[in-house]
Amino acid sequence: MRNTWLIIKREYLERVRTRSFVVLTLLLPAIMTGVMVLPAKLATIGNKIQHIVVVTSTPEFGETVRQGLLSTTPDTDSEDDEANSGTNDAKTTNERYIIDVDSSPTEAERTLLREKIIAQSIDGYLWVTDDAIASGKIAWASRSLSGFGEKSRLSEKLNRVIQYTRLSKNGVTPDQADLLLKPVEVDAIRIEGGRETKDSGGKKFLEVVVMVTLIYMAVLLYGISVMRSVLEEKNTRILEVLLSSASSTELMTGKILGVGAVGLTQILVWVVMAGAFAIPSLAMQTDLGDLKVSPEVLAAFAVFFFLGYLLYSTIYAAIGAISTTEQEGQQLQFFVVIPLVLSVFMLTAVVRTPDSPTVVWMSMVPFFAPLVMYARIVIQTPPLWQIALSLFLLIATIIGILILCARIYRIGILIYGKRPTLPEILKWLKYAKA
Repeated sequence: MRNTWLIIKREYLERVRTRSFVVLTLLLPAIMTGVMVLPAKLATIGNKIQHIVVVTSTPEFGETVRQGLLSTTPDTDSEDDEANSGTNDAKTTNERYIIDVDSSPTEAERTLLREKIIAQSIDGYLWVTDDAIASGKIAWASRSLSGFGEKSRLSEKLNRVIQYTRLSKNGVTPDQADLLLKPVEVDAIRIEGGRETKDSGGKKFLEVVVMVTLIYMAVLLYGISVMRSVLEEKNTRILEVLLSSASSTELMTGKILGVGAVGLTQILVWVVMAGAFAIPSLAMQTDLGDLKVSPEVLAAFAVFFFLGYLLYSTIYAAIGAISTTEQEGQQLQFFVVIPLVLSVFMLTAVVRTPDSPTVVWMSMVPFFAPLVMYARIVIQTPPLWQIALSLFLLIATIIGILILCARIYRIGILIYGKRPTLPEILKWLKYAKA
């Protein structure tokens, strides 16, 4: 036990003191924050107030259209509005346009407007004549390529104005028109454990993505780190010296736990930094103010992170032991990565139907459980027996993998020159004693 503790201490301090650890620990939260905030900021770059002309058959209707386009009445505006709705400086509709009304719907006037667009005197024009409304085809002409958001915004506003006008012609008062055209919102309510809570599916999905990504990255990064450490010590013959003072099982256990402690330290630093800086900033710029991670979810994260890391890093240690070069190790680790990648691909199905038979049984498979079962716990807490069974199978598999990989590790770390064949590895499993 003393030897194992010394190896854990060595592996931990050796990595924590490196510049790469410090840089990655400090920069990754900033990079993640930038990835979440930067797209919304970039979407607003180039936005400007557009000078447009509304061409109608009568000045009165033209003014009605103008007021409708400049209104700030909430509607299902556009993807651009939804993307920018989280930012405090997002432009409201009346800040998007400078609108002139033109009640001369002639071809000569249309040609003149085209020339003004070419000369950049105006940004575009809307052809909202009586004939265009009757045909259901209103033309929007501009220099730039109109995005889906711009077309949706103009269509929504114009449809509302035209509906009000038609209702008014049929004797409907403005108050009655407001009542008739008032949209209906669906308020999603989640019922779980006898309690009703407001459903925030988008935020739950974000929580799953962030936390699962942390597990995925940590398992991969630090599992590969274990493999590279074994390869480095094997190629430099340091292991021969270490084996004179400690057993192969102590070496493997100390290496796995030491590197795992580095991963936990890094994640703890990221969580503290996120709590202190990133989350308050995002909550101000996006609708994340009521996003809360329960203690049960945090506990599940710690358990499945540790067990998932232990499972995969043990396999990575065995890969490092049987490989002679890092290139060989990278080829073999492809088979280890497949279950993790499949687990990530299953996240959409987990979020949509967390209790479907496929998702339930995948969450029981030990190689998928660290990500899939954790995601199920976040989205919709499964029955306790399912969590217990998943953990039992995962722990049993880890014990079995530890025994097998310890045998491979014991002989493999002393094999040089060529990668052993599968029959040779099977012989190690049969005759070696961990």
